Amino acid sequence: MNKIKRILSGVTALALSCGLAITASAELKTGDYRAYKGAGYMAKYEVLSVKDGKTTVKVTLKNTSKKTINNWAVRLGDYGKIESVKNGRQFTPDWYSIHVIKDDGTNGRVAPNQCVSFSYTISDPDNKNTISGSIKVYSDLDKSNSVKDLNKTAFACYNGIDQILNDYKAKGISLEECFKNGVFANLNSKDGMKTGFNYRYKSEVDREMNVVASMFARGNISLFVGRTEIDGEDTYFVQVKDNRTGKVGQYPRWTDGTAEWGIFDLDAPVYAVFSESQLDFAVKEALYSVIEYLNDPENEGCDYHSVLENGGFQAISKEGLKIDMKASPSKLDKFINDRLKFNYEGIVVYVGLNEDGDGIYVKAESPDGQTVVQYAQDNTRTKVRTVGGNAKTVIQYPQDND
Repeated sequence: MNKIKRILSGVTALALSCGLAITASAELKTGDYRAYKGAGYMAKYEVLSVKDGKTTVKVTLKNTSKKTINNWAVRLGDYGKIESVKNGRQFTPDWYSIHVIKDDGTNGRVAPNQCVSFSYTISDPDNKNTISGSIKVYSDLDKSNSVKDLNKTAFACYNGIDQILNDYKAKGISLEECFKNGVFANLNSKDGMKTGFNYRYKSEVDREMNVVASMFARGNISLFVGRTEIDGEDTYFVQVKDNRTGKVGQYPRWTDGTAEWGIFDLDAPVYAVFSESQLDFAVKEALYSVIEYLNDPENEGCDYHSVLENGGFQAISKEGLKIDMKASPSKLDKFINDRLKFNYEGIVVYVGLNEDGDGIYVKAESPDGQTVVQYAQDNTRTKVRTVGGNAKTVIQYPQDND
């Protein structure tokens, strides 16, 4: 108990030394505030005014590390359009639901135990804003990127590119035309596009992708968007490189960091580390694939028992179906593999009939074989999680509640 008190006292002392107080207030009104603690910093979010559909907030940062911060940026969770910023610069586009404010170029240097403040006014006509549940502070104190970080950044940027391409498609501009007309000129260059809070780009596409990459990867990072062919269709891929370590993240097909830069690398070892929650999603996707296949026109009028038992599918076998982006399976195996290969390469999927013959079950097994998540479809569905060979039923619920 004394140790806990000392920790809490230390946090409070750090907060008070820079005017940072801790409060449990969650309603947004003038005078409300909340303190946050992160790696190497503390932050205070303080509401200065709420008036005429606008909210003005002051944010104070304190450097609690032993190193000088040379650049900083803060991600906020407020809704609405930021109308003005003092002692800072808005980094994200106006229409982003997430706002990032960075130093203004003169106040980016913060010595140990020193503070820096900025304020902003945001529109809130419906008074929907509440005190942010969290504040994320970025700085040059943390320049490390794990392979997981790089793959995650590539995934986020891939989704960003997807939205951009959909906007162009709505205007009648194809993927090929986007690349030919220079929409991705910087991103598709040999060395890719450098990203970070200190980079400023004229192209709207470059600005948007710089924002996304900067929120997920740190330090000397390059972003590349290239064209490739998947399943006979012209498409794109994204790579993110940490120039300090040389490691490369990729999506689709997460790799172990050794992907060859500038090409869609299908030969680099896959990054196949999955949490239990990811396996939960994978087994659901696999189950939907099985149901989709059984409802396919080629199986119309067929008994699902005979379809599964006599189809010779790898997913029905004792070895199961290993999800592989390079594989070219057929029928049921193809339905499952195509649905899972972008996000779950390396896991093994098993499909079978329930012991009572009523309904099917699907299992998803981690590449190391240590974790299995199962969904059985009958009058109820039971999720069974197996860790280290020990099975434990953790959730059971009616079929119509799924």
